Formats: sequence, structure tokens, C-alpha cells
Amino acid sequence: MSKPFDATLNTLIDAHAADWATFLAVRSGVPPGVAEALDTDLSATLQADKLFRVNGLIPAVIHLELESTGRLGIPKELLRYNVATHAVTGLPVHSVVVLLRPKATATDLTGTLDVSGADGRPYLTFRYTVVRVWLEPVDRLLAAGPGVAPLALLTNEAATDLPAAFARFRERLRAEQLPTTVERGLYGSTFVLCGLRYDRDQIVELYRSLSMTLEDSTTYQLILERGLALGEARGEARGEARGEARGIVEGARGVLFRLGTRRFGPAPAGVVAAVQAITDRDRLERMAERVQDATGWDDLIATP
Repeated sequence: MSKPFDATLNTLIDAHAADWATFLAVRSGVPPGVAEALDTDLSATLQADKLFRVNGLIPAVIHLELESTGRLGIPKELLRYNVATHAVTGLPVHSVVVLLRPKATATDLTGTLDVSGADGRPYLTFRYTVVRVWLEPVDRLLAAGPGVAPLALLTNEAATDLPAAFARFRERLRAEQLPTTVERGLYGSTFVLCGLRYDRDQIVELYRSLSMTLEDSTTYQLILERGLALGEARGEARGEARGEARGIVEGARGVLFRLGTRRFGPAPAGVVAAVQAITDRDRLERMAERVQDATGWDDLIATP
């Protein structure tokens, strides 16, 4: 999956593993139960995206893979991961591939893989679950919990009226009465994930159209903050065009700091100052896209 979306989704899933495990269990027919994340290292050469053990009436493992590219060959990879996970855990393993956008669709993602023998007859049938996010109802994803709710904005239903869908998403988070830091993290993740489906102008227009109603909310404050958890909040122009543009840049800085901190640790004072001096949103986004490939903060700052 393309960066920085993979890092954002992995962070989102790690922080809300129970929401994801429950949602995937329902979709794959696994009996509900208390869930726990498992080590994804299956061997020296195999690492699954995510594994959850669900301790229901019949304990089972859910194997999750996230895709956004539409490449062929995924079913065979799912089979490899599935068999390796079964060998490690000794439990039934249900594989689920979540396709994040329409371009992720591939012709071989049918939900079934038949492996044929030399006589041309299938000797193995492997079943897996395919979740096409864009076809999901908004309400279903919102109801799955805060950790899954950001996916609601990637649906076809949401795309028909993005501001209305965002408002429903915001109300869902408010109803949860989440800690401020958790709510901010979800808004930050949602901001990044919207890039999977919408262009920059659409995202900017979304926040502009909602700015009057969000001015006192954590969403609007998030956009105006510098560095999110770093507490660099000096964006003060609310509702004016200049303030909105500044807010978008601050949001990009915040995403960069959050992703970078998770990979490299807290940014040194010199790095913080250097990032705060960057006003080019495009460059900030290019830096965020390089987080997984960069060797450290200094290398990241060198991004042109």
C-alpha cells in the first residue's frame, strides 16, 4: 500500500485493535469474543499486515491485508499467510483483504482460490473475504467504532456529499466522548486517508465549508494547531481565507510530526524549528510520504 497511507492505517489499527477485530469478525463469520493483536512475523520472509486472535466460542485468528493498488496475485499471497499463521497458532485462520479504493480492485479477487493439480482438477479451495470500502454503507462503518469510522469517508455514499458525511463522522466521535488526544489522532488519520480518494482542492473545500460550524470543535482546532501533540498552536486566523490556508499547512505539519515521531522518536529542537519554517504544503506532504523510507529526521528534512 502506498505511503503515507500504510503508516497511518497501521497506527489507526494498532490504537483501535478491538474495533477492527470485531468488524472483521462479523464480516468473515468468526464467532465474537475478546480480541488481541498477534505478532505478524510468521517467518524470516513472511510478515502479514495484521493478525488478531478472537477468543470467542470457537477461538480463531483473523488475518487482515490492506490494499490500494489493484495488483494481481493477492489471493496466492493470502493463502501463504493463512497457512503460515495456522502453522504458528494451530487455530482456524480467516483471511480478509480490505480494498481501500476502486482502483484496488483486481480481477482475481473473487473470494475463492482454487489450486489445481496436474490432472486439471482443484485439490485445494481457499476461501477469503473481500471488503470493498467504497461499497460499504456509511452507517455500517461508523457503527463499527471510532477505529474503523474514518473509512466511512472513503465510500461512494460519502463521496456524493462529503461535507455531510464528515459531519456524521464528527458527530459519531463526539458521541463516544473520547479523550481529546484520541479524537485528535482520529481526525489526523482521517485527513491523511482522505487523500486516497479526494484531491487536495476537495479536502480544502471540505474544511472551508465546515469552518463556521467547526470553529469551536477539536477538528477546527486540530487544523489550526502546529505539531498536534507537540502543542505548537499559533494559527489564529479563524474563518478568514488566510487563516484557512494557514490551517491546512499546520495540519500537514501535524501529520508529518506525528508520523515522524512514531518512526524516529521525538523531533529535536532544531528539526522542530526547521519544519515550522516550511510554509510549502506540497513539500510537507512530500516529506510525510518519505517517512517510511527516510533514515532519520535529518534525512527527512533534506526532502526538496
